[in-house]
Amino acid sequence: MTPEDYDVLFEQSLDEAAFSNSDEGLGWTEANCATCVHDRPARQGDPARGCPLILVSLMDRRPVQWIDGPLDEHGAYSLAGQYHCVEYRHEDDGPTDPEPIPDPPGQLELFPREPYTGVRMWLRPNPAAFPAGKGAVS
Repeated sequence: MTPEDYDVLFEQSLDEAAFSNSDEGLGWTEANCATCVHDRPARQGDPARGCPLILVSLMDRRPVQWIDGPLDEHGAYSLAGQYHCVEYRHEDDGPTDPEPIPDPPGQLELFPREPYTGVRMWLRPNPAAFPAGKGAVS
């Protein structure tokens, strides 16, 4: 994902505000974007090369790459766990894109991989990592 993808990401986004106010948006971006490799250039003083998903959210649109986070038994979510970004990659995790497992030498394929590849998340959202409570919104 590069900043040049902004127009495509804007077109794919949902016509709804990602956050209800600036505190909610700041809380989520500090918890999630502060360690993401895609927003590292912006944190290092080059905002033009920052994450385009943040720019989409600042235009009162919700990126489709942000899936709903877990809710507690009362239907509330924590600010940090409101969304789970499928493009999130921690800056210490290595390569920015998942790499497919290579086929073993000499093994035949039943089906080609290409039609079945797509956006992959490295980790599933863990509801325990985003406890609702203080600062929760319902």
